[in-house]
Amino acid sequence: MVYLLIGILYVAVYLGAGVLLTGHAFAEMLTSSTLLLLLAGSVCGIILWRRRDWEGTQRLFWEAIAAGMAMWIIGQIGFTLTNLTAQRSWVQWHTMFSLSGGIGPVVALFARPYLGARKSSTFHIAVDLISYAMLIGFVFAYFIMVPSVVPVSGPSPQATLLALVQMQRLVLFAGFAIGVWLAWDTPWRDTYARLAFGTGVGFFLRLVTSGAIASDRYREGTFFDLAWIVPFMCYAWAAHRAPSSVSAPEPAPPSGGWRAVVIATAPVLLIPLIGFGLLRVQPIGDPGDSFRLLLTTLAMVAGLGLLTLRLSAQSSELQRADARVRLLAAATEQTADLILITRADGAVEHANDACVHALGYSREELSTMTLPELLEYGFERMVGHVGAEVRTSGIWRGTLIHRRKDGTTFPASSTVVALRNREGRIVHFVGVQRDITEELKLRDQLVHSERLSAVGELVAGVAHEINNPLQTIIGCVELMLEEMGPVGHQRDLELVRQEATRAGQIVRNLLSFARRSAPNRAAVDLNQLARAVAALREHHLAQNNIKLQLELHPGVLPVLVNREEIQQIVLNLVLNAEHALGDSPGTITIRTDAGEHAHSVQVIDDGPGVSAELRGRVFEPFFTTKDVGQGTGLGLSIALGIATAHGGSLQLVDRAKGACFQLTLPAHAQLAPPGHDVPQPPAAEATKASAARRRALIVEDERPIRALLIRLLERREYEVVEAGSVAEARKASAGKTFDLVLCDVRLGDGSGIECLRDLRTKQVDLDRRFVFVTGDVTAGSGDHDADGIPVLTKPFTAADLDRVLAEIEIPVG
Repeated sequence: MVYLLIGILYVAVYLGAGVLLTGHAFAEMLTSSTLLLLLAGSVCGIILWRRRDWEGTQRLFWEAIAAGMAMWIIGQIGFTLTNLTAQRSWVQWHTMFSLSGGIGPVVALFARPYLGARKSSTFHIAVDLISYAMLIGFVFAYFIMVPSVVPVSGPSPQATLLALVQMQRLVLFAGFAIGVWLAWDTPWRDTYARLAFGTGVGFFLRLVTSGAIASDRYREGTFFDLAWIVPFMCYAWAAHRAPSSVSAPEPAPPSGGWRAVVIATAPVLLIPLIGFGLLRVQPIGDPGDSFRLLLTTLAMVAGLGLLTLRLSAQSSELQRADARVRLLAAATEQTADLILITRADGAVEHANDACVHALGYSREELSTMTLPELLEYGFERMVGHVGAEVRTSGIWRGTLIHRRKDGTTFPASSTVVALRNREGRIVHFVGVQRDITEELKLRDQLVHSERLSAVGELVAGVAHEINNPLQTIIGCVELMLEEMGPVGHQRDLELVRQEATRAGQIVRNLLSFARRSAPNRAAVDLNQLARAVAALREHHLAQNNIKLQLELHPGVLPVLVNREEIQQIVLNLVLNAEHALGDSPGTITIRTDAGEHAHSVQVIDDGPGVSAELRGRVFEPFFTTKDVGQGTGLGLSIALGIATAHGGSLQLVDRAKGACFQLTLPAHAQLAPPGHDVPQPPAAEATKASAARRRALIVEDERPIRALLIRLLERREYEVVEAGSVAEARKASAGKTFDLVLCDVRLGDGSGIECLRDLRTKQVDLDRRFVFVTGDVTAGSGDHDADGIPVLTKPFTAADLDRVLAEIEIPVG
């Protein structure tokens, strides 16, 4: 609407000025010419202003129109000056410049901007445009300029000029109208429509204007000048609203097909055909024919030069394209991705080396196959969906299941795009794929690992809760044994205590394996670790008809280790051996041995063993021979890392039958003999201590365990104060001091460390009398304030309690 209003205003000013200046020829001509020059200059200005928005052939299109308008401006100035100083004439030196106003848009049609920027084709298209501009200029010079210089008989140069201009206007209108149809599905449709409207109206207006010129009725500043005003306004409108160039994949540059040959050679062939042919058919006599001969010869030489330049540029372009193709081909063959190119009908066109290797077919075999034949049964229906998606959105991404020549399958993450010809028709599909078998396996293993972690936390929580009733059972049994003496059901009670202690050890082993252990290391006996693992798995192995043998070194094998981490290694080796045996009966042997500087433990099975091709991969992270859900592939790699961190090693030992994994750890100083690791109070001190009642505080939220501790401490001559929470402990300690505090690590309203801090403010030396009680063997306070505080782990026996009491300082009353 804005453009329409501007156009109406301009026409009104133009025609109004013509009416006002009627009778003043000089002023009328000067005013109308100035207004026309301003309109043509605005077209050039808009194109110059928007030039940066276009690239490649799209910029070339508008530059050709701007060049034609600039030449028309020169011609219009010459026309005005000539008519002001002499009698009006349409055929003068300025005529060729004025005609360029139509030549520029005509040759711009060859740029075809609706096909895209096509920056790689800009140069040779520019040469083509210059060739056709030269051809059209030759035609005008041959038929108009030469006859105007040399008087000849026949049609006047002005009549020929009017006919050729009208033909030029018709070609221009037809070209833009066809362009609307060709650009219908592109952003350039409206641009072509505006240009077609302007040139179409201009064509019919020019018929009226040409008639006025022929009858000498034409006058500046009148309705006749709309033949120039309407097309120029539509040029400005179209240039201002034309779409900007966008970055997008370009079609392949022309490869020298018949169309390119015809377009490039047509001007060179038409110039001699027109020039020499009319000299014989319609000679005008000398010196006119001599001028035409000279003009034809010069145009031919120029045309041949342009053709040579165009062919040279195309040859260089083809060489660069060929080098680029070779480079891309080399990169394609070297990539690990699977690249498969098919024709539009699905027939295989090309496959790179990785794709050939993955599918198992030779290139010759693939060349006779179609894409559906390379997919798993049922996935061939995806081909139609993929093609439709690529045609709609330009790309498809998803997962396809390929079938190899041997019948096996593998999943591939695929990206499919289309290759189109210059007409926009899909001729090939390019699929870039990646075998994601290992990725899916890794993902499943990670998911399984997370499940194991969650199960481990669950096991840890359940095991912690089991320790509380186990503690009650063991404690009550020990109290009954003390009260009954050597008679009664002592044997039965001993059996109960033994089995409950065994259950407690199993819980400790589960907690040690399932929960992250503390980083502290201590001297432990490697034989004890082996026994602990055997106790944990012996019953389960027996149910699966697998015999577990312990071949332990007779002496003590001290090593400085994190007990839970080393126990995890041995347990993992036993689990692997159990998996290797499967459902078949067999034997697993845990063997320990002593060395001068290192001790070792071996886990041996008589299963199928480890094949030669897998021996080098057993310690790789996420490598496993187990099915998904049965293993993470992390066990041996983690075990190797733990062993290395302890200064030891983990290796697969050669064995004739079965598999043998050996864990070696640096030897440590000799452990203290059993029974001498805890200092015992002298008998005199014990007697002296028993002479006075000592006060103890028990903070435990489990009532049965609290009652058990009360009975145990009362038997040891303690006056016991009980509390079931941190708040109760705070209230019970008001105005009192304690010789002993047994406090659970986890309480309903807080933690044992909070209780320690509260009591410490009332009794400074309480650290020497404080003992943590916990059902989690791996749990700690997590606070440096609790460093050095003894821990009594549930389930404990009376002997465990006595040992802890002996470790702390018990004042005598």
